[in-house]
Amino acid sequence: MRRDSKAIALLAVLTALPTALGYVLGPLTHSLNAVLSLIPFNPVRFYLGFMPLLISTVLARAYLGRGGAIVEGLLLAITGVFLHPTKPIPIILLKDVLLGLGVEVSLIGSRGLRLIPILSSSLLGGLGHALPFLIFSYPFLTSLWFIPNMLLSALIGGYLAYLILKRLPDEYSSKTLNRGT
Repeated sequence: MRRDSKAIALLAVLTALPTALGYVLGPLTHSLNAVLSLIPFNPVRFYLGFMPLLISTVLARAYLGRGGAIVEGLLLAITGVFLHPTKPIPIILLKDVLLGLGVEVSLIGSRGLRLIPILSSSLLGGLGHALPFLIFSYPFLTSLWFIPNMLLSALIGGYLAYLILKRLPDEYSSKTLNRGT
């Protein structure tokens, strides 16, 4: 029972972090992309608000073991429906659940705290996160630029998650990854 309550508390904190950071990173993202748009034909855009989603999903998998990323993705999806009421609900639900599924599937066979599995999980999670946008939107040229930019943000978020996990004590962060559970 004590382990379950710790897991629930951890999931609550990990779900709240992207929400809190979104209030800061949203305006920062718009400002950064506005500055980048001053460069003619610059296809680079950043999705800074996506990085905390990815980091919290990777941390949930690292702390809670198998299934942690999927549960975190589901919680992020439910939270996203309430915090982004102007976006279509199917896209919000699918993108965060597929983020969790991508991270979970990629880290199933992972043993230990290594950079390459975490980066590959962030790429697969980022691709899952972007997939509903491509399915439910018109095939514009901006959609083609969306995927590389989302994956760039996913790599940055995956690297930040790796740095966070590396700095935490072993008994907290890499325990579940080392056992492969």
